[in-house]
Amino acid sequence: MRTDLLLKNLCLVKTRGVARKGLDSGSVKLHGVETKPAREVNEGDVIEIRYPDRVLVIELTAIPRGQVPKNGRTEYFRIIREKPLHRDSGGWNA
Repeated sequence: MRTDLLLKNLCLVKTRGVARKGLDSGSVKLHGVETKPAREVNEGDVIEIRYPDRVLVIELTAIPRGQVPKNGRTEYFRIIREKPLHRDSGGWNA
């Protein structure tokens, strides 16, 4: 599954366009490296998402087949780390 689609399907961003914006700006990394929206993701991949107010690092445990309800999304990833950020530290609007 494409990285931008995965972020949308797991409700980690509101829209696929927002996912692309984050990927293009370098606010989303795959295994610590900036990546493109079309990059395929697999189980076991580690994704770092830099939101305006926090950094979220997850490991994918499964790839969803489609849109996942927000309350069921944790079946597809585990949180490795979540760290709050200061307001002026960057990120993009999710």
